[in-house]
Amino acid sequence: MDSPGLTHQDCLSLLGVAGCCVTATVAVDGGSPVPVAAFVQPGGDVLVPTGIDPSLPRAAVGRPVTVEIDGGEDGWLITGVGLARPLGHRDRPRADHPHAMLYAFDNGFRVRIARLTGQRVDGAPPIPRQRTGASPGAVLSVPRSAQ
Repeated sequence: MDSPGLTHQDCLSLLGVAGCCVTATVAVDGGSPVPVAAFVQPGGDVLVPTGIDPSLPRAAVGRPVTVEIDGGEDGWLITGVGLARPLGHRDRPRADHPHAMLYAFDNGFRVRIARLTGQRVDGAPPIPRQRTGASPGAVLSVPRSAQ
């Protein structure tokens, strides 16, 4: 049985908070997919910083780009299609951002996503509950030496 598709809004909800970092693949104008680190923005646009290498932005800017984000163990796959634009000054993270590698934003592009679509991926293994070594409801005691 096929799982129902995910709407644009469903996809935004799954991607979560603004500026979340994801591993994605991008394909420029139907070409071969390239794995990249990317940042998803609140409206769904995707920032792809490339550091000192300008080759991917040179190939992508002004062309249609397909972005694919795999939810991994969460069991979803999201695809976005849009037009690539060069990264602008406002696309850079704040200088005081704890995880910012500002040099990575020297080159790159922003994919102006026209639409996001997605699907639940069946067959994702369920994550088993953690074993505690005690029977359910048992109270574990802490040795005095560890207190």
